[in-house]
Amino acid sequence: MGAGSPGQGAEDGAVPVVDADQEIIARVLAGSRDAFGILITRYSDPLYRHALGMTGSPDVAEDILQASFIKAYQHLGEVRGRFDAWVFRIVANSCKDWLKNIRRTHVSYDEDDQPSTYSTPEEEMDRNELRTDLEYALARLAPSLREAFVMKHVEGRSYEEMALLLDTTVGALKMRVHRAREALQQLLEEKYA
Repeated sequence: MGAGSPGQGAEDGAVPVVDADQEIIARVLAGSRDAFGILITRYSDPLYRHALGMTGSPDVAEDILQASFIKAYQHLGEVRGRFDAWVFRIVANSCKDWLKNIRRTHVSYDEDDQPSTYSTPEEEMDRNELRTDLEYALARLAPSLREAFVMKHVEGRSYEEMALLLDTTVGALKMRVHRAREALQQLLEEKYA
C-alpha cells in the first residue's frame, strides 16, 4: 500500500513498515496521540484514491477517509495483524455502505487538471461522453464488483494485494473482476451497439 513493502524483511537495516506500524500503534495506545499522525500520513493517499474510485466524489472520499481514521483511532486497540489491511477494510466498508445508501443514477468524477491531448472540440466531447457513460456503468455495478474492478484497473493492485486487503481469495477476486468487466461491457454495448 504506499510506503515500501509491508511485511517483507528489510535487508538494508530499515524496519519493515508492518513492524513500524506496530510500534506506532503501541505509542498511541501508551498515550502519544500525535503518533497516530504518522499512520495517517503513511496511508492517506492510497486510501483516498480507493475511496475516490469507489464513490466518484472527492468530497465524499475525503469525508469517508476522515471518518475512517477517526474510527481507526477509536478502535486502535482492536488491530490484529497488519494495520494497513485493517484500516483499508474500514475505508472499503464505509465506501460500500455509502454506495448502498445513496440513491443516484449517475456518478460524476471531477475532470482531472491535465490539459487535454485531444485536438478538436468533437474529440473532447466524445471523450467526455465516453467517460460519463463509463462512470454511469460503474455506478450500476454491485459494490463488491465495483470495488474489485477499481482496485485492479484504477488503482493497479495485484490480485495478491487485493486478497490481503479484502481478506478473501485470489480466485474470488479474479471472478469479481471478470464479472465486473462482463457487466460493464454489457452496459456499454447497450448504448454503443
